[in-house]
Parts: sequence; C-alpha cells; structure tokens
Amino acid sequence: MRIGKIIITIFTWVIISFLMIWSTKESSIIRNNGALVGHQIEIENSEKQMFLKKSDVVKILEAFGSNYDSISYKEINITLLEELLRDHPQILQAEVFSTWKGLLKINVTQKKAKARMIDNKEMAYVDEMGNLFPLSEHDSDKLTVISGFFDSEKRIQVLNFIEKASKHPSFPNGISSVHRENNGTYIVYPAWHEHSITWGLDDFFEIKAHKAQAVYAYLLETNNLDKLSHLDLRYSGQAVYKVNN
Repeated sequence: MRIGKIIITIFTWVIISFLMIWSTKESSIIRNNGALVGHQIEIENSEKQMFLKKSDVVKILEAFGSNYDSISYKEINITLLEELLRDHPQILQAEVFSTWKGLLKINVTQKKAKARMIDNKEMAYVDEMGNLFPLSEHDSDKLTVISGFFDSEKRIQVLNFIEKASKHPSFPNGISSVHRENNGTYIVYPAWHEHSITWGLDDFFEIKAHKAQAVYAYLLETNNLDKLSHLDLRYSGQAVYKVNN
C-alpha cells in the first residue's frame, strides 16, 4: 500500500513537472512570435544633468529599424540594439527586453559629468574616472571648468580637489574653474568672488585653504574684500594678496 502511494506521488510530480516545462516553452514561443505593440523608454539621470532625452533614444530605434514596433520579438537583435545604445556618447549602460504584452522596454543610464574640460577652444564633459565624453545639446548643469589636464590621472586629481573645495568654508558655491600650468601649478577661480588664486601644486589643501580663509577674514574686517584681485598661497606660512585701487 505504501509503495503504491509512493508511485502515485512520483507519477503526479512527473506530470506536474512536464506540464510546467510545456507551459513555459509554449509561453516563450508565444512571446517570441508575438508582435511588438510599442516601446517604453526609461532614462536614469540627475535632475541637474539631463543630457539625454527620450527623443534621442527614439532616433537610435529608428536607425535600428523603421518597423521595430510591428515585428515579432524574435526578429529583433537585442544584443545589437543594446550595443547601438551604448555607443551613444551620453549613455553609460543600456538594457532592452520585452514584456509578455509585447511592449519593448528600454532602460538606459546616462553618464554623469563631474566637470567640463576645455582644450584648444573645444569642450567636453569629464566623468568620475577622468574620461572625456562629448557635450550634450541638452546641457543643463553648471559645472566647474578645467583646462591643462591632459590625461585621466591628472583629471581625477583635480576632481578630488574640486570636491574638497566644495566642502570647505573658504569656497562657498565651490570652484568656478581650475587651470593647470605646465609645471603643475593650479590657478583657481572661486565661484563666490571674482579673483584668482595661485594655489601651487595640488598638496597641503587644508593649510592653503586655511590661509585663504584668514586673508578673506582680514580683508572683510578692513572693508577691502571687494577689491581683492589675486591671492598667492604657494609660500610657507604666509599668503600674498593683491587688491585693486
């Protein structure tokens, strides 16, 4: 009697397993053969950096195939479409898949810019790894402009400098621009006031920032802060400044 129950149980599970496999296979066939009814595009980006619009993705779809929304899912080369999307200069990552209802879903992640690089009057964005990518026609963010940083390692260094400056009380609103001389000297332009700073090499940030803060406090106390035109922080134990007459 017990053996009979075991046989029935095993047979039941075999039947259930077969039905599940068959159902999954049939559903997959239906899904692959079914015509696409449309597309849905989702873009992951920052509110301050909207370099990419859905219309840009639609242009890629149209270049990929004019009848992409009226063919079956299996006729679409998903791998190729994802590669085409990733080739867009503002796209970091892309994923394409379809729903059971025949909707082609396209999820893209936009690249994030940390600064702008200017070189020979041409500009490009700089990402967190120091890599460059082209400006967007939908540019919407105010970024620090850097120049003289000709490799990714030096660009990463200046991005770290900009990040530290944005958190220091000497530089409310951060840094407007940074130029690197051939000898490595930084020329810095704070965002809060129109003056330049000869920073020197990218070292001793806290010491130099504190010297700048001391000069600002002194000039504010003597009602000369608005006249400040230049500040030199290269010298040990002192800061040299210049004010307009």
